[in-house]
Amino acid sequence: MAQPPAYVVRTERLVLRCHTPELAPLRQAAVAASRDALLPWFSWAKDEPRPVSEHLKLTRSLRGKFDLDQDRIYAVLDLNEKELLGEVALLTRAGEGAREMGYWVSSLHAGKGVATEMASALIRVAFEVDGLKRMDIQVGVGNDASASVARKLGFTLEGTLRQRPRPDGGPPEDTWLFSLLASEYPASPAARVPVKAHDIVGELLFEADAHRTSGSVLV
Repeated sequence: MAQPPAYVVRTERLVLRCHTPELAPLRQAAVAASRDALLPWFSWAKDEPRPVSEHLKLTRSLRGKFDLDQDRIYAVLDLNEKELLGEVALLTRAGEGAREMGYWVSSLHAGKGVATEMASALIRVAFEVDGLKRMDIQVGVGNDASASVARKLGFTLEGTLRQRPRPDGGPPEDTWLFSLLASEYPASPAARVPVKAHDIVGELLFEADAHRTSGSVLV
């Protein structure tokens, strides 16, 4: 039986949570503060800042896809869940048995290790709860900050995809393709990040501390 997806993932500093409508104002504030940094890599940033009502529509759409076990896009929050620090996603376009990870961090929290921590948490859940065989990360050529996260977590650069269409509708671009296989995951620093994962009703799915390279799936 397949494990239910994690709707909430907690680390020492962060809460990764499936989007809900009440997070729309937090998302609007984080995106508006980060527009200039996002614009070279995310074409949707050109329309920002948008009113909260537009972010409300988006969060409802993201929740629907999550519930259908399609793309899972998590809001990344501080421990008090008062501020949105970024987003991290597991996308289905990588194919069967795999997911593609995407992420961005608010400019107000860049350089604090947020991207590495949130990516690590979701990598751990994806391999240990979801049973992935492979995870991909695609990074626009020149986006050294995002590429450094992939390298730090043990991903291998497979090569450069030239002039590929952008999933966000922007013009074609060259992208670096990184991947991490299930067999390589235990050696990744992500395998030692403390996490707790909960299902849609708040039941604990998975718990692991920094001293175990394999946690306990509780469902």
